[in-house]
Amino acid sequence: MSKGYSSSGYRIEHLKGDNWMPWKRLMLAVLRDLNLEKYIEKTAMSLVATDPTKPTKDEIEAQDKWKEGDTKTRTQIELAIGDTEMIHISSATTA
Repeated sequence: MSKGYSSSGYRIEHLKGDNWMPWKRLMLAVLRDLNLEKYIEKTAMSLVATDPTKPTKDEIEAQDKWKEGDTKTRTQIELAIGDTEMIHISSATTA
């Protein structure tokens, strides 16, 4: 049995050098089901405060919510990547 990733009832074979396309489709389905796909869109970014030196309470809450969602998304992705491919995301700071 090959190594895989299992979370919330999902079973995905770890990303390796030869399974990018099926892995990507399955990973997108998982993220979509968990309402996390917005964190991997090309235009994805956290809210920037109107005045970065004095963010409002709402801006801080929105930034915190974004960080939480991005962290959950990164975790889902990291858990689904095989050891030999992990080097490719070692310096990633966002999903």
